[in-house]
Amino acid sequence: MSFKEFKSEYKKLQNDEEKRNFINKRIQSLISNDSYKRIGLGLTGSYKEFITPNMGIASNSSGLFADLKLDDLGVFEEFMNYFNNDIDNYLSTEPMAIQVIQYFIWHYFGYNSANMFARADVYDRNEPVSVKDLKFKNIAACSERSAMVQNLLKFLGFDSELVFGKLNKESHAYIIFKPEGLNFYILYDPMNAVEYVVDNKKGYMPGVSMMSEEQYRELQNGGTYIFNYDLVKKLFIKDNPYTFDERLYTSDDIKYKKDIEEKNEFKR
Repeated sequence: MSFKEFKSEYKKLQNDEEKRNFINKRIQSLISNDSYKRIGLGLTGSYKEFITPNMGIASNSSGLFADLKLDDLGVFEEFMNYFNNDIDNYLSTEPMAIQVIQYFIWHYFGYNSANMFARADVYDRNEPVSVKDLKFKNIAACSERSAMVQNLLKFLGFDSELVFGKLNKESHAYIIFKPEGLNFYILYDPMNAVEYVVDNKKGYMPGVSMMSEEQYRELQNGGTYIFNYDLVKKLFIKDNPYTFDERLYTSDDIKYKKDIEEKNEFKR
């Protein structure tokens, strides 16, 4: 199901029960018996599927923050209710969908505090951590935020992948998706919004940057992608002043290639 098909089908629904049934069926169609049991920083290079509730997500390879479960399946209904199911306004285009996803992620996790001591306290146990344990606590980091974004994008029908690589040489998780019917990619970093000023007040918009097919292949092969602010200016912040931060994204190219090979083998 594509993004356009999702919107078309959802708009036909007449009441809350029909919407709830549609959401549940959509989730079940995305959940598969995947060969992956754990993904994350230091473990995998890229993941292109829906992340099932039984999979573990690691924020690093040290063993700390090592096993989060995206087991809150109510998040999809919560997401649709967040903007009152108003698809024509809030999901009218792919950029609008990204914007409402960014706002929802802030609503669900809180803003990007990621306090290490608070995170360690939540993860200090000998069992997997539920994503519900991070809700409203301002402690979710890049891997948790990007993992939930990946599932929301898959739910809506986007062709997206979750990349476990680096930002400015520090381990980092982010999203790449391919707009429907177009021949380029979008890098979307849910952890790092773009700060701008409008009417003497700070505002924040999704960190998105256009990536060519060649740049995408270079990134897969270990090259560096330099974040370009042209797209976020055009889509969201217009001529308002903004904060420029140099962002250099890389992938874990060895694990990236290994994931591709293993996925192709699994599908045979």
